[in-house]
Amino acid sequence: MMKKFNLRPITLILCIGVAGCHFDENKSSVEVVQKTQRNELWYSEHYGEIKQIVDERLVTWQVTGSSCYPILTLDPLSLFDAFSAKNVGLLNYKRPYDSGPVKYTEISSLDEVCKDGFISTSDKSDYTFDAQAIFELFWLDMKNHYAFFSERSVDWDAVYNQYAGQLSDANETKLLGVFREILELLNDGHTRLYFSLEEEPINFEAKPTLFKRLEREAFDLSLTGELVEKYIETQTNQLQITIARYLDQETKQDFIMRKQQSLNSPNWGVINTGGQHIGYLKLYSFANFIDVGGIERQDISYANAAFNDLLDEIFTDLSRTDQLIIDIRDNEGGYDIQALELIKRFISQNTLVWDISTFYAGELHQLTAVYAEPDNNRPYYLKDIYLLTSNGTFSAGETFALAMSALPQVTLVGRATAGVTSDTFPRMLPNGWIYELSNEYYENSSDLNVEVLGVPVDVEVDPFDITFRKKNKDAAIEKVLSILSYEP
Repeated sequence: MMKKFNLRPITLILCIGVAGCHFDENKSSVEVVQKTQRNELWYSEHYGEIKQIVDERLVTWQVTGSSCYPILTLDPLSLFDAFSAKNVGLLNYKRPYDSGPVKYTEISSLDEVCKDGFISTSDKSDYTFDAQAIFELFWLDMKNHYAFFSERSVDWDAVYNQYAGQLSDANETKLLGVFREILELLNDGHTRLYFSLEEEPINFEAKPTLFKRLEREAFDLSLTGELVEKYIETQTNQLQITIARYLDQETKQDFIMRKQQSLNSPNWGVINTGGQHIGYLKLYSFANFIDVGGIERQDISYANAAFNDLLDEIFTDLSRTDQLIIDIRDNEGGYDIQALELIKRFISQNTLVWDISTFYAGELHQLTAVYAEPDNNRPYYLKDIYLLTSNGTFSAGETFALAMSALPQVTLVGRATAGVTSDTFPRMLPNGWIYELSNEYYENSSDLNVEVLGVPVDVEVDPFDITFRKKNKDAAIEKVLSILSYEP
């Protein structure tokens, strides 16, 4: 996930990303070759970037239209090299934190792609802020890479006509206001703008998360200030206490203890009712065991290995159950490839999970087909599964639900997910602001894409119904129990 940013740190990091701002575009190619062992340029049209390798430095150039400028390099050279395969002028970078690769073509000079020249950035002495120019870069980049204007009923040409004429003498504050209005119009939780380290990014979500729901409940109760925060905290804790009440004595204490030790780690137990055993598995995210430090991307295989070890323990404990409830109602996402490790536990043969395309210049371009392959040497679970979802099931939690919805033994219970399935595609503006956009199109094995609408459920129920909460009951769990005709 992208960090929050500030203009000054961005300028510093940008300098680091382009080799301490010592790279001189005007140096002759002869001089560069004499001083380097590597001098490579790799261009990805679909992702609008050039990777330039000079010595042991990796410089990333953003390409918008036919103009270029250096931006943050999030993938260190060591990572880029380790997961890239070259073949006669082509490079395939299999990102070790993502589901799909990025394909590059070798070019001989930046001028081949940057036909309209190079744009100065805020770390340069000749930089001058120009709101109109920044808006036009943003607008064009979104036009080229944003995948869901149609799904979100946004006329992007009309957006240009509305705002372009207002910005000739605008300052950053006015430009920020324009971007805020545009992002609110898109209402896409994966399209956001980072402009300050001290501020949350500008971001709008079409459907309310659990936090937003509880916040609204607090306002309806006329609570203000710290009382709102206290209400949200109390209600969130009460939800977990209520779930624990359903668990049998053998697993309840372990469930409570794990919750106390780590608030957002996977948690599990067994509901013993009517002589049957129903497993319960809670997943808050698919970013488990990730070491978060700095902004550079990383190979997350170490985290997935730890996640798999935990899954071994979970499914060993749940092996005696007859059905399984998986609760991702407030899953905030994370990494699709970690969710993939969990999907592998529910299949008996090689299974298509996602078909992913990248949007560029008005068309979808097939990126990859992702398959899950079962590992019969690990504990797995092939019995019936009830997957609890809500409007707050987001990002990787949502693509997990999308894949699970195609499995015949899975029933979705609750409300449709958030409708935000694309990976976030980070981009940068010359003044140092970072923005992310949705550029990838996910389909499951049934050719279903759920952007905006969300993954539909099989059984509708308000997943956080307050009338049930007041009785110390959980509406979604109660619905599953009623489906199974068991009395709690």
